[in-house]
Amino acid sequence: MALYGIGVRDAVVLGLGPRSTDGVIRMWYPAHAPSTLAPRRYFDGPDEQQIMTDGLAWLLSARGARALGRWRTRGHSNAQPAGERLPVVFFSHGFTGFVGQNTHLCERLAAAGYLVISIAYPEAAASICAPDGSSHVMSAAQRHRLVGDQFARAMVRLLRARSIDAENQAISEVTAVDTLARENDGWSAYLAAMLDALVPVDQRRARVDAATAAILDAGDWSRVALMGMSFGGSTSANVAHLDERARAAINLDGMQQGAMLLGQDIRVPLLVMSSAGSVLPSGRVVNDLHYESRRAATGRVQRVLVADAGHYAFSDLVAFGAGRTRGLLDLGTVDPERMLTVVADTVTAFLVDALGPVGDPETDETEAS
Repeated sequence: MALYGIGVRDAVVLGLGPRSTDGVIRMWYPAHAPSTLAPRRYFDGPDEQQIMTDGLAWLLSARGARALGRWRTRGHSNAQPAGERLPVVFFSHGFTGFVGQNTHLCERLAAAGYLVISIAYPEAAASICAPDGSSHVMSAAQRHRLVGDQFARAMVRLLRARSIDAENQAISEVTAVDTLARENDGWSAYLAAMLDALVPVDQRRARVDAATAAILDAGDWSRVALMGMSFGGSTSANVAHLDERARAAINLDGMQQGAMLLGQDIRVPLLVMSSAGSVLPSGRVVNDLHYESRRAATGRVQRVLVADAGHYAFSDLVAFGAGRTRGLLDLGTVDPERMLTVVADTVTAFLVDALGPVGDPETDETEAS
């Protein structure tokens, strides 16, 4: 597969909330990468570095966050777009995640010819940095809002279950936890609103700046996939099941929220990748009861267990830290480069099957001229 250069652009989609940080997205897209400029850093500039350091303080030391922010990515800020009829992938981060948490994966997809749009979820992202310089950092109360007595009881029952029937009952109880249900509804509504804002050409041209609209107009909006990690992966599956604008979904180690897909056939092709932490006492994976009915397998669902990976190994953090730090970050024992490659290769192959092949850079350039 021929590869493009990689462009990166942050933007705001208007009309998605009252705050200046509502509607923030980050795009990775095929581009004519400038040969004389260095790629952007992971946290690009001192303001983003400080805001992300503050937002990730619950997970990383200030020193660790600064080291993460200094990484050089492969993307060039606001590079000239290349290619056309690009399959579109919406990415949703996890609860307390951030818009750039899967930069490596998004860059791999952009280099392969996909337009990737990562969504910053208001009050659910660790930090959000808007292009105008405004920002939002998640508070401790916001980070802890999912955890209550009902949640704790349901999770304890699930982890202590010693029979298939007990596991099944506990999974049903988890799908009914009030705090999770409210969060699931809010995330699903926000992702659907983002589709409403960007899929119709008249809407996206009215709700983003001209340079952003030019990048988005290169997308093939008849080929849309929804992808996410953790809570964002669950949201992607739920919305793709209901919204006919989505043709595929990818869940990267997200415990499926709600009862809609419990024992039900999902409407679209789905890739679900899971970590060691998702394996239940019975040996089943926590999402094994979701996405397919018990009558017969549909063939739509591809399930991949990475048995030596921890939960955060499905993000860029897998390449961060060593020794005790890796244990604290729940990365597992998986080799970082292997994990990044396995996830990117598996996702790319799935998208080719689900959405069809992408264009070739040389062909696109010839047709454009």
